[in-house]
Amino acid sequence: MIKFNINEYIYIQITEEGWTHLRRTVGRDYINHCIKASSYVKEIEGETWYRLQAHQVFELLPVNTFGNLLYNSNIMFDTK
Repeated sequence: MIKFNINEYIYIQITEEGWTHLRRTVGRDYINHCIKASSYVKEIEGETWYRLQAHQVFELLPVNTFGNLLYNSNIMFDTK
């Protein structure tokens, strides 16, 4: 087993439903400064990934009422 601290960064891909949820809950300024800022965005094999602390993902993008995730179910860890 590997112990993972939820303060560590993970990379996620946010779905359209996730972006809608974020615009409604935290607003465009937060999105632009805290999620889409260049230091938080990484392109890997032509796909855009967003770097957030794990606890941020759980707080900002909870499982919705139908059990759907607001981000793709694959996440990446930077193992450096």
